[in-house]
Amino acid sequence: MGEKEEEDYLSEGRKHFEKGTEALLKHGIEKSKKQRKKIDYYRQNRNELVKAISSIEAKEPAVAGTIVVAPILITLLVVDWLFSKIAEIPGNTYFDITNYYYVNQSFKLGILLVFGAVLVTGVGRAVRTSKGFETEKMVDSVFEKIPFLGSVYNISKITFDTVLSGAEEFREPVKIDLNGLRVTGFKTGNKTEDDRNVVFVPTAPNITSGFVVELDEERFSESDENAEQALTRILSAGFGEPDKEKPQRNRKEKEN
Repeated sequence: MGEKEEEDYLSEGRKHFEKGTEALLKHGIEKSKKQRKKIDYYRQNRNELVKAISSIEAKEPAVAGTIVVAPILITLLVVDWLFSKIAEIPGNTYFDITNYYYVNQSFKLGILLVFGAVLVTGVGRAVRTSKGFETEKMVDSVFEKIPFLGSVYNISKITFDTVLSGAEEFREPVKIDLNGLRVTGFKTGNKTEDDRNVVFVPTAPNITSGFVVELDEERFSESDENAEQALTRILSAGFGEPDKEKPQRNRKEKEN
């Protein structure tokens, strides 16, 4: 192939490449426009839906009725699910006291609740002793050695400990300043090696998740709210109003 033919061949190839690139870009732009139209459509519908929901006043009978009826229905569904699980327990027919299914299942559920309460109370008293505490640590170490299940066990234990411990674990609410925004956090009582405070910032409305931050004293301020009032706002995602009648923390008393 001569030099002239080689130049013509390269020139022709470049033209084909440019045409192909142009077609590809055009296709991509058209596809992008279609996707943008879909995104705008869904966004518009979402905004309209949010406006429609937000325009509903809580005093309307339908909304007030839903607030009352929905929790009852959810509770009944949970009870019905429990009834079906109780029916699968081997030997449960020995506890039938009447010919009515729901009466029998209610009686069995009551027995299980009483048995569960006695069990957890007994275990709770046992782990308060030195031997019981050692047994609990041994059980923890056994589960930690099991792949995957050990992680599930640890996460479950931490979650239940956080939820059931109540406001006692969140004893010192503080306000963290983030560029003009105030965020509620809770001092853990721990400090880092460089004397920074370890503060837990929970998410709303699920306080079992959040962030652990290390802050200097000047990065946060003490809150006048007590732990229960601060948790009320977080658990309700900001919609609940803390009880104003309950005494708030007195900074001077705390300092003294």
